[in-house]
Amino acid sequence: MGRWQLLRVTTVIGALWLPAQAWGLKTTLAGRALELDGYVEGREVFEENRATSHDRTQQTLRLRAAAEVTSWLRLDATTVGSNGGPTFKATKAGTFNLDDVFQDVSPAVEFEEAYLDARLDRFDLRLGKQKVAWGKLDRTQPNDLINPERFADPFLQEEDERKIGVPAVQASYYLPAADWLPQEMRFTAVWAPFYVPFRFPEVGERWFPPTLTTTQEFFIPAGLVTLPGGQPLPVPIRVPVSFRAANSRTPALRFDNGDWGVRLAGIAGEADVALYYYHGFDVQPCFGLSAEAFAHPPADPRNPLGFDITATTTLTPAFRQIDSWGADAAYPIGPFTIRAEGAYISGRPFNRDLRLLITDPRVLGPQIEQGLAAFLNGATRVPIDLGASFVTRDAVEWGMGADYSSNGYLLLLQLNQTDVLHNDAALLIKDVETRLLANVRKNFFNDDLQAQLIAVYGASSDYSVVLPRLTYRLTDALDVRLGYLFIAGRRSSVGGQYRRNDEGFVRLRYSF
Repeated sequence: MGRWQLLRVTTVIGALWLPAQAWGLKTTLAGRALELDGYVEGREVFEENRATSHDRTQQTLRLRAAAEVTSWLRLDATTVGSNGGPTFKATKAGTFNLDDVFQDVSPAVEFEEAYLDARLDRFDLRLGKQKVAWGKLDRTQPNDLINPERFADPFLQEEDERKIGVPAVQASYYLPAADWLPQEMRFTAVWAPFYVPFRFPEVGERWFPPTLTTTQEFFIPAGLVTLPGGQPLPVPIRVPVSFRAANSRTPALRFDNGDWGVRLAGIAGEADVALYYYHGFDVQPCFGLSAEAFAHPPADPRNPLGFDITATTTLTPAFRQIDSWGADAAYPIGPFTIRAEGAYISGRPFNRDLRLLITDPRVLGPQIEQGLAAFLNGATRVPIDLGASFVTRDAVEWGMGADYSSNGYLLLLQLNQTDVLHNDAALLIKDVETRLLANVRKNFFNDDLQAQLIAVYGASSDYSVVLPRLTYRLTDALDVRLGYLFIAGRRSSVGGQYRRNDEGFVRLRYSF
């Protein structure tokens, strides 16, 4: 059965057999409130370029349960089961751990959130695995630094779905009202006792970044280096290069390796404002690249060196702590809401385009010369210094935007910019990286049909991502979504590196 036939059968079965009304459970147990809701969905992706990695049919079940323990204490838990999707290299079923960046589990069950929520008169306390949403901009918030993200499906997954819950303590105190204070002042502190890293796809999967890979072969030109004895390299040498990714050990469980942040928020006039500070490991992905060369018996006995050379490059995650000071504000003006947010970040790591580290043999001339000398002296493996895979710089992340809502229309325009300070290295992004976001949404037919267009343009690095989609509500509980993801731009840019991955998709979701 082909994809479209399977989709039609699934849609018909869903429309005929699933209840038309959502059946989310709301009841009481021993006099206490109990809630159960969630959704089950299936998604099919149709790759425009069949030569790219495949995205399997994906099934997802999300269950959320909330129970009132006492009048002031509540237990909230969300569990997600998934199978398929872009994780086609999955070699095991089970659960995701909180230590590894590269892990591919399918079918998988993840306990996404599970926490106790205590609400008192002026004090709230949340304890357990949780997600924290800070910042006021859309999709990219400079101050949202508590939760790492998963990047296995970076464009079709919603922002909250990409976030990884972290074990943490979150406490909020509501300040007493005073004439000299903004209204509704609240101080919030979050402490995560150990670091949970971001999660990445495996090498070769659909959304593994090409800018993190290396070439499959490397050529050493004749005469580039001088051999022991003063003779130039007599012939060019072809070096096959393999590439792999390996997990790094996450930072040790120590107090100084925990992440913590504070937020002071309130209403000043009509403006919703907040101040932030964060100290901890950066949620922005960062990687190091290492290389080793190996000498083997020659396939051709006429080889003047007396040995053949191969190389292996290894990609490993790097974890660096940052300090961030930030602020945001939102202000309504008639049908418009103006939003602004910014942060000064000290010690943020920025990746280079790792493909460039081993493409120019002239840059690696001294390392090649040392390696050949070691091989001629009997060594069989030699580490090769490729230089810095990333650099640590101070940066300013900021953005501003406006949204307009009227008569079923929602229009959002936003500008984000990253300013890398005091930088002299060639990075994957520009020293001033500007991105424009547009989000247009309109409901039709008594809100049964929603049309939406999301577009991102990387003005500095020259890439575009466009995502139009239609969502039609078949019943109160069942909806179908159709869309197309279009990506264009320079192959050495954050977005343009995926330009071969255009795709259409269909998603069927039943909510309860």
